[in-house]
Amino acid sequence: MKKTNQMIIFLCLLALLVGCGPISIDMDFADTNTNSPSTDPETNADSVDEAKTPQKSGDLIPDGVLINTGNENKLSFIDENGGLLQDIETPGIMAVEPEDTVIAGRIDPNGAFPAVVFHSWLPEQAIMVNKNGMVEIGRESDTFLAFAGAPGQPAFAFSEVKINEENNPHGFLYAAKPDILSETPSFYNLVDEPFYWALKPVGVATTGGEAQGVWYVKTAWGIGGADLIFPINRGLYYFDLTNGDNKQYLDDERSLQGISPDLSLAASIAADSSGDVALSVTSLENNQTVQFPLDPATDRGAGWAVFSPDNQFVAWLEATGSMISDPFDFHPRVRVGDVQTGGVVQAVDDSAAAPVINGDMVTMMRPAGWLDNKTVLIEVRGKDWDDVSLLQFDTSNGNLSGFSAGAFLAFGYQ
Repeated sequence: MKKTNQMIIFLCLLALLVGCGPISIDMDFADTNTNSPSTDPETNADSVDEAKTPQKSGDLIPDGVLINTGNENKLSFIDENGGLLQDIETPGIMAVEPEDTVIAGRIDPNGAFPAVVFHSWLPEQAIMVNKNGMVEIGRESDTFLAFAGAPGQPAFAFSEVKINEENNPHGFLYAAKPDILSETPSFYNLVDEPFYWALKPVGVATTGGEAQGVWYVKTAWGIGGADLIFPINRGLYYFDLTNGDNKQYLDDERSLQGISPDLSLAASIAADSSGDVALSVTSLENNQTVQFPLDPATDRGAGWAVFSPDNQFVAWLEATGSMISDPFDFHPRVRVGDVQTGGVVQAVDDSAAAPVINGDMVTMMRPAGWLDNKTVLIEVRGKDWDDVSLLQFDTSNGNLSGFSAGAFLAFGYQ
């Protein structure tokens, strides 16, 4: 939500969210940066090619965590026990979020750290690459929007958004590697007028370290708001880089809230905030869906979903109250559900998190990812928004304990 600039965009989106149905798709393929044929998304896809889900759960248990400790010149990589492994220089980052950085490669305990690609604001906006401790400009970009990586792979995707002459956002998608950033053309672009939606990658399918396809959503662009809790997206699409096919897997009435590390499961809620905003999990292989009813106390809906490496569990955020109320009455809770049965197996709320961070109150908490098949990392912010910690939640017994200071950015994989 940090890319904000125009009040008219906020007003248009607000009107859209209050009560619209599916939005129309208006494709623009005239941009000369597009290097492969772009096709209209095909709806009701009923199968997923093997290349879309190449990794097994054993490969998807992380071996470290990239965190932001608040230093605007470096990030820290810690092991699965919270111990510091190394600091990574990232000059010029500001208010860095998970979508602003990617680990482009596999962690080698006995070798150099893989390339870390990040968005820098200073001295000018650019996509930077830290490779073997050397930081260089990979691509000048004052229109960068988001990254999506592939666990343990050098290939990644990113998007940019530009304002066209009609004052609409023009989104661009790219698939790249650290060494070829500057010469990478977009493979797909979209002007979704009259709506203010940009393109955002959420997953990259790879084979042998090469990108085979990119999962993406249309995402709200150019808005802000202190009380916006969940990502505002529409649809889920897969662009096959091997043949140019572009298929839609979730329709535009759904707002994606998370995709599994192996890219086989998608969590979503109703895009219309007046609809059913309970979390649903859909198999991208057979379109079967399970829904997790909201907690009776929840009045803000659900979102920010993350899946366990073996796909058995999903953790998500629900909330009650407002983040801008006076007195403050916002109360987040993280719930964990069994994807096979649709049952909720664990939950933890702000009252349990506050004593763990030695704080008087919790202003926000959300699941960040899974350390293993039973342990969820939860990002918790105290009374001061910059006072942020990662807690580990053992879903087998409900124990909540400290993991590290700092905010979650990405997992590293050997």
